[in-house]
Amino acid sequence: MPRIPIVTSGTVADVLVDTDIFIDHLRGAAALAPGKHRLHYSVVTRAELFAGSSATDAVSRLLSPFREVLVTRDVAERAGRIRRECGVRLPDALIAATALEHGLTVATRNRGDFEKVRGVRIRALR
Repeated sequence: MPRIPIVTSGTVADVLVDTDIFIDHLRGAAALAPGKHRLHYSVVTRAELFAGSSATDAVSRLLSPFREVLVTRDVAERAGRIRRECGVRLPDALIAATALEHGLTVATRNRGDFEKVRGVRIRALR
């Protein structure tokens, strides 16, 4: 199974891992390769993973070492504006808003939608 390097620089980075990266891991397409970083995920990602998988124990185990970031009022309001202005799907708007509010870089294969949102730092993965 290929390994997905989340951060390749020598500095500690705070990274918000997008749902697609976790899905790849669960499907066996790629394994998450921890490096020198602090990994986070949005509670939206938790919902998406539980909606798409009957293997809830595997999802819980996968997410357990990561820091969960909640959707606050500020995140929700910013996501609403992002959705309206950029036309991205609501889950992606919530993840982008979470990254912006918390100063996180988004690790994703879904570069296209996140590039529509001004200010979001992206670590694009293949």
